[in-house]
Amino acid sequence: MKAITLSVRPLTMLAVAALLFAGACKKDKSGTQIGEKTNYQGSTLSTYITTDEDGHPVEMGFTIPEAAFNSFDALSADVDWSLDFPTGDNETPFVHMWAGYNPHGHEPLGIYDKPHFDFHFYMTSEAERLAITPADTVAGAKPLPAGQVPVTYINTGLVPTMGAHWIDVTAPELNGQPFTETFIFGSFDGKMTFYEPMITKAFIEEKHNFEKAIPAVTAYRFPGKYYPTKFGFKHDHDADAHNFYLTGFVKR
Repeated sequence: MKAITLSVRPLTMLAVAALLFAGACKKDKSGTQIGEKTNYQGSTLSTYITTDEDGHPVEMGFTIPEAAFNSFDALSADVDWSLDFPTGDNETPFVHMWAGYNPHGHEPLGIYDKPHFDFHFYMTSEAERLAITPADTVAGAKPLPAGQVPVTYINTGLVPTMGAHWIDVTAPELNGQPFTETFIFGSFDGKMTFYEPMITKAFIEEKHNFEKAIPAVTAYRFPGKYYPTKFGFKHDHDADAHNFYLTGFVKR
């Protein structure tokens, strides 16, 4: 028995050493990647993805510096930006961000006609999005596969260069309450194409930090990708900027 013990112990020690070495050599992939940038009123707006040590997504979003955010009060016309997300190690289905600020809101009147932001997290390229025309009503009306949108959501029709917008008929703003924030799904040609938080400027200024669960779905366009379960916004005091984001990612 002693001879067996002596032969096993070195092997055991080697195995432990190998495990420790493998752990020490594991690359830490945590951090924040900055995507495409653009200049607006002297400020840099950009997309970003934050990952954990294994490289899996923790948060992704769009950054608006405080100086740019404050300048929106003087606008009389809509303004928008289209920026790609970082391409390296992006395990989410989202490819680019189309964000816009509407100083007078938009239809329907009496509901969404407040100054607000639209943050479209697109699963398609900018070129694919821009190729959607007013004539594409049939493709815009195609239903989504079962489970990809909550049962309380309805397709409100096609918007050129964007896609069809699905809204929640149980949302507070559609049932007599003031509009502050809401979550919209988007599709085209029977495929899920975007997730969209829509948030008023007044609500951002009131809350500064906010996070909410995304209405749950049971099926996904891209199985194996990481999908968010929450959306929100927060003020980064160090950078003096607002981050509008998706988080709570789960592999589907």
